[in-house]
Amino acid sequence: MGKKIITRKELCYLIYPEHGAIESFEARLADYLGVEYVVGTSMGRTALFALLKAINLEKDDEVIVPAYICEVVPNTVLKAGGIPIFVDTNSDDYHISLPHLELLISKKTKAIIINHIFGYPEDVDKIKVIIERTHRKISLIEDVAHALGAEYGGHKVGNLGDAAIFSFTKNMVNVGGGAIATNDLVIATNARRLVKGSMNISPLNQLFFGVLSFFEMGRVGSRINNLFMSILETLPKKLQFLTKEHTNALKIPGGMIISRRQAHIASLQLNKLDILNEQRNYNQSVLDNLLRNNQQIDILKPYVKNAKHVCTWYVIRVKEQKVKDKIINLCRNNHVYLSKFWGPPLIEQTKFYKQSPADVPNAIGNARSTIVFKMNPNISQRTLEKIGNVLMYSDGGLQ
Repeated sequence: MGKKIITRKELCYLIYPEHGAIESFEARLADYLGVEYVVGTSMGRTALFALLKAINLEKDDEVIVPAYICEVVPNTVLKAGGIPIFVDTNSDDYHISLPHLELLISKKTKAIIINHIFGYPEDVDKIKVIIERTHRKISLIEDVAHALGAEYGGHKVGNLGDAAIFSFTKNMVNVGGGAIATNDLVIATNARRLVKGSMNISPLNQLFFGVLSFFEMGRVGSRINNLFMSILETLPKKLQFLTKEHTNALKIPGGMIISRRQAHIASLQLNKLDILNEQRNYNQSVLDNLLRNNQQIDILKPYVKNAKHVCTWYVIRVKEQKVKDKIINLCRNNHVYLSKFWGPPLIEQTKFYKQSPADVPNAIGNARSTIVFKMNPNISQRTLEKIGNVLMYSDGGLQ
């Protein structure tokens, strides 16, 4: 079967999307999620920033966030004027620790951000019970960056709390777009006023995020992907005029509104999202079968009975540091690109947070034992077998 040829009409739509593309996309995503309101944004972090402002986050308000999470989330809380408070995870999975969460809630708590990390839904009902017991108005915010299309209790994630944020570069080939979803008219109105009142993101940055998304989705060879990522990370500061909004997690671009081009491409991707997610989960099962006899690693399994996960990331936990180091080196040598989630624990990386690693020991342990790479829905069986062999063997085996 030959490659699909893009027609001139389709190309024109990509370059010059029709008027009303933003409104059309927002309505379609709202229908997909089953929510009342969606506000399109330029990025995931602009969605979070606008949402925090929309719930009237004030200076020194506390926002509880999982300790094992992308640095963009707590840093955006800082940028919005709040104080991120890290809640520990469980020792045996990536769910937030409910006993620790109860201890952290105070009169200063404005919101709790839950992260459906790696595409695996959090146990939302149990968290809601804890919030209800406080008898306080605490906003429950879902971070759905990894989990677009996942479900909990028969509902799409993103329709479970007071509001949710999305970043479309994780599950869809897009140009850095994001969104806020909510059933609360006040939150939607406040967020839309802030987002619509911002300037548009520059065409150069749109181009950069488009290229970045293309590479991150694994639509090209992993060797080229590794080279591209290495170049981004080693550029001199004076040449980072395009990448600074991506590499500096404290940077919130002035342009928060989604562009018509972003919205149009996101609409096209939404049409095939469920099919792509099914393929991701199938690829996960292939790798699981290849690795099931390896005694040195634990394969991440769904850990909520009434949930349907999306394998946006393939996750393994390694029992010994020397084995982890060996796997990382093998992946590098065989051009298997790993996510930075295998790097140092977030709380150890910056002086901006008021807590110490001792406050979140389980999250530190999870961060140090975890290896993650992006699950490409279009990956071939041959490449899956190659990855499986890389994770299993090293000159006679890891075992």
